[in-house]
Formats: sequence, C-alpha cells, structure tokens
Amino acid sequence: MASMLRGNRLTRPTLAALVLAGAALFACGPSEAPKIPVSSETQAPPRSGSRPPDVVLITIDTLRYDATGFSGAGRVETPAFDRLASEGRAFPSAHAHAVITLPSHASILTGLYPYEHGIRDNAGFVLREDIPTLATILKGAGYATGAFVSSFTLDGRFGLKRGFDVYDDRCEGFSGDPSRLAERPGDQTVGLAMAWWEAHRDGPRFLWVHVFTPHFPYDPREPFKSRYPDAPYYGDAALADDQIRPLVDALEHVRDPSPLVVFTADHGESLGEHGEKSHGVFCYEATLRIPLVLWSPGRIAPGSDPRPARHVDVLPTVLEMLRLPAPAGLPGRSLLASAAGDAPSYFEALTAWINRGWAPLYGRIEGGRKAIDLPVPELYDLKADPGEKRNLARTSPAVQREIASRIPAEAREAPGRETPNQEVVEKLRSLGYLASGPAPAPARFDLSSDPKNLIFLDDEVNDAVLRYRRDRDAPGAIRALESILARAAGMANVYTQLALIEAEQGQVERALSVLKKAVSTGVGGEKMKIQLARGLSQAGRADEAWAALSDCLDSKNPVTQEALGTIAASQGRYDEARARFDKALTLDPTYPAARVDLAVLLMNQGRRDEAKRMLERALSENAYLPDGWNAMGVIRAQEGDLRGAVDAWERAVRINPKLTIALMNLAVASEKLGDRGKAVAALRRLVPTLQGEARRKAEAKLRSLEPSAPAGP
Repeated sequence: MASMLRGNRLTRPTLAALVLAGAALFACGPSEAPKIPVSSETQAPPRSGSRPPDVVLITIDTLRYDATGFSGAGRVETPAFDRLASEGRAFPSAHAHAVITLPSHASILTGLYPYEHGIRDNAGFVLREDIPTLATILKGAGYATGAFVSSFTLDGRFGLKRGFDVYDDRCEGFSGDPSRLAERPGDQTVGLAMAWWEAHRDGPRFLWVHVFTPHFPYDPREPFKSRYPDAPYYGDAALADDQIRPLVDALEHVRDPSPLVVFTADHGESLGEHGEKSHGVFCYEATLRIPLVLWSPGRIAPGSDPRPARHVDVLPTVLEMLRLPAPAGLPGRSLLASAAGDAPSYFEALTAWINRGWAPLYGRIEGGRKAIDLPVPELYDLKADPGEKRNLARTSPAVQREIASRIPAEAREAPGRETPNQEVVEKLRSLGYLASGPAPAPARFDLSSDPKNLIFLDDEVNDAVLRYRRDRDAPGAIRALESILARAAGMANVYTQLALIEAEQGQVERALSVLKKAVSTGVGGEKMKIQLARGLSQAGRADEAWAALSDCLDSKNPVTQEALGTIAASQGRYDEARARFDKALTLDPTYPAARVDLAVLLMNQGRRDEAKRMLERALSENAYLPDGWNAMGVIRAQEGDLRGAVDAWERAVRINPKLTIALMNLAVASEKLGDRGKAVAALRRLVPTLQGEARRKAEAKLRSLEPSAPAGP
C-alpha cells in the first residue's frame, strides 16, 4: 500500500527516529445412494454406563455439493468424503443460511440463523457471550474440546472459540502482501488436530477441524494439479479430500462407541454461474447448497435421506444423539428424528450491502420453492429447475410475495456491526474479502441497487486493480475506478483503491481528496474516517487528522482508539496517546497493533526494557506482525546487537515486502555491518516505494554502493 494509507511516514534515514506503529515505527519511514426409511431404529442410544461417543465436526470451506464424488456429478474424485457418505447418512438437499465463512460456522455451532446469533459478515461481528455453542454445551458435559481452523476468517477473536479448551487458529504464512493468504495448509491443520485427538483419548472428545481448501485462489498441488488441469477448483476439492483422509482413517478405528462425525461445508462457490465468480453476493444453489453427512457406524444407518436439511439442524442432531438437552428456542430439528414434513429455511447475503451499498439479499426455501427478496424478486422450483434458470416470480408474483412475507422482520434490521480493525481488514483482503465500516441503516432500494444489475462492477474493479498492479498502468486504472464511482458512488472499496493508487503515485493531495469525498458522502463509515485521519497525520497535518475523528472519540472500535493514539503521539500528547492505546486494548485485548504502538511509545520515553517486554508479548501472541519486528529490530540495534536487528528487519520484510521503514533500517544496518550486497538488495526494493527527495537520496546511496556489491562479511 502507499505509505500514506499503509501507515509509513517518511522521515530522515536514521535508526533512532521513532514514531508509532499505527502510522509508522521509525527510521526512514513511512449418482445418489439408496433411500432409507426414517425411523427411531436408525439411532442406537448410548449403552448405560458406557463412555459417551466422541464428536467430530469436519467443515470444508467453499465446497460445492457437486464438488464431491458422492454427489454423482462426476466432476471430481473424493474417496475420503465418499467413504463418510457411503458409510453414513447423506442429505442431498442440505442448505446453508449464509454464503460466507464466519456467519455459516456460527450457525453450525449455535443452531441459530444469522439474524439470531448476530454474525452477518466476516468482519466487525463477534458472537455474544450469552449464546450457547456446541463447544460450551459439550465442555459442560465433560468433553475435552479442541478446534483447529485453517483461515483467519475463523480467528478466535470473533467469538467461536468459547467452550474450546484449545482453539488453534494460527494461520502460518500471513503476509501484508495480498498475494499471500492468511491461511494454514489443511494437512498441517489436520496433523495438529490428530495430535490433540491422540493426547485426549482417555475421555470423550469434541473435535472441530476446518480446512480452507478449495477457497480461491485455487492452486492444487500435484498430483491434483495435473489431474484437473482445466478445473483447478475441483483439483483443490480433491486436495481437501486428501488432506482430511488421515483423520477419516483414524476415526474408522475408534469403536465402542463409534464417534459421531458431522461432515459439511460452510457454503459453495459460483464459478461464474449467474455472473458471480466466487461467493458472497448471491444465494443461488451453487453457493447455498452444501454437502452434509452424519457418520457413526453401528449407530446411524447408512443411506441417503431426501428430507431438507440445514445448518441449524446440526446442533440439535448432535445433542439428541448424546441425549443432552438442547437450548430453548432453536429453529432447527434433529435430523435423526422420525418426523417427516418440510423444514423451511431462511438464508441471506448481506456482504454486498455492508461493503458496497448494494441491496441486501434475503430469502426463504419452503416446499421445494426458493424465494429471493431483492428489488428484482426471484422464485425458483428447485426440483424442476435445479440450475435456477427460470425466474417464476415473473409469472407467479403472488407466490413469490407469499413466501417472502414469511422472512422474519428482525432479519431485516440493520446488523450491529463495529468497524473492523485494520489488521482484520488486511487479513480478510488477503483472502479476497472486502471489509468496510459499520453496517448501513435500513433503506429503500430500487432496481439500480439490485446486485444482479451490479455484479459486473466487481469485474471492473478487479480489472482496474490488475491494470495497475500487473500492467503498471496507473492513469488507466484511475480512469476506470473514477468511472465506476460515477455509476456506483456507494462502493467504499473503490474509494480506497483509488486513494491508494493516487498515494502510491505520490499524489497525496489527490488521495486525501478521494477519502474526503467518501467521508462527506457517508461512504465507508468510521473506517473511511480512520483512513482519512491516518493520511492527514502522515502528511504532517495532525490537527486536521484529529478533527477528522472528532465525532468518534467515544468509539468502541479499538482501531479508532488506536488511530487516535497515534495522532495524539504525533502531536506530542503522550498521556493522551497512552490512554487511547490502553482503551484499544481494553476493547480488544487481542489487538496487536495497539500493543506494538504502546511499545514504541515507551521507547520514545526512554523505557526500552518495558517496550521490549511488550513487543516480546505481542510477537509471542502473533509472530506475523511486521511493525512489531521492525520495532524489535530498533531495540536490538540500540542494545548493540546489530546482527539481531538485521534478523528482525529481515523477518519484517518477509511478512510485508513493502514495509518501507524496515527496508531502510535493513539497508543502513547492512552497510554498517559491511554487507554491501544485502544493503544494495534492500535499497533496490526500497527505491520504488519512495517519492521526492527521499527517493533521490536513496538512489544516490544505491549508486554509491552498487559498484562494490555483492561484497559481504
């Protein structure tokens, strides 16, 4: 990102000059199975006095129903998935309630619809502490509980970790570079989960394993890459199957009693259907229909159950199997019950509303008919038209209205979202998700705001960004983004991209003007105000920066308090800065940027030992904090450990290759150590990130060292 937006303020090239992490740290800168009858005989209750059965939840991210072998679609081979389905009970008519990761998993774990548990997007929402989950219930029943997840979208800070003895959300390899994902490979996650499983074999266990594959970008390793050369998504689905195979193998050896395994996905993937490349905007079957299997040999009769099934049915099913009481008021039912009949289902997609200002999508499935409530209403007969090609709302509008009228009014209330902090925004962006400010208030939407009429804009935004990043065509990218805003002025992400490009071209005032326009028109909410304030502060206009956030002084968003702290520090108001950082950490004790900022503040006050301890704590909690490593490098340099400092700065730039201040520190220290080759390499990466006099000085230094490179110690 540009220094103005990323937070790197360009100052003189010295190892000792310190500013705060929220702005900058220091130095220079800124075929379908047979049907089975449903009866109580399909469930065998636990024997009296026997050990309760283990429970295992396996969730595969972004797995379409037809991306399994047992679906009969013939698109991919998934032997592990198929083994569970052939030996268990599969539900070919299963649906999610949301088409993004966090809300879907919240529904699986709580047995509630999104409007009931309150998580409506992947950022800015935290599960309330008063809501029971499968983990809290089973822990209370004496189970050891462990969760092992593979993506930052399920980070423990969002509230799903409650009730788990171990919640392993370490997503190794996160980088500030958008080309690298905040994701842990599935085989690593499964390996850690199996180690925990073996260590807790003396008692009943509840294990949740989440594998992020086949999420975009699809990049299957061999042999799956070669097996599916023209269908990388399905290659990734085959890879995910291979990743969970060791766990399935292990579970088959557990007997007396056999474990209860729930296998499902959070949502599917559009793959271009209905104009959507990935997921999150629409709720067609490509993303809403999911695989769902219950597996417990000797306890659940195998076969295919044609009844509708839903994510909200998972929790009551598990609890009935265990003979445990379910929380009152759950909308779901046990899938092991003999009762027949339809099970209507609610679904939603609010991401485009929250992050782009487009119309929110609500819907309901009942009696095999699916109603979608948008400015252009939709109605489909899923049995006669599984591909949803014929919109029956045009010929049967009364039917569509009748079904849509049963969508609960509370589902349409504005979700209580806080502005996600910058670390959350950056990590979600690395996974291809947008994250903007607070949810907008309810509004009337017309045909122009229907996502079906706007989905093409997503492609235009992506093309504009590629034009800039890949083709280095900044003027063309700027024109394209300005054209998008002229037609869809509520797209906060476009303002941000436009400002970023302007700033990276050295056009700071133009970038600030873009952000001011967004704020003045109410786009982007508090997050946009934070971006503007940071930009003003880094341009040396701290008083204007404080004024930009003057109506947010009592905000309960930790990133706002952290931003206010960095501005106060730049004004020399260190007590105010400390109070703001403390408040940020009170609001979110897991927010590492504020802890790093506090450490830098202590360094500025000469309290180096305290600062070092605070940095060590922050980095032990999250080893992927480039600003934290940058600060640690300065402390090591001040202690006389220049080689240790170089190691810290190298770690910082491995995490964020565009961290200007760490590159400059690395260059200066490497030269002092006589490693001209390393200094030259750092300067070559640094120069393109600088503008004006700072760039000229860095170029001069590079020229002075290049004739002697690659000499080193």
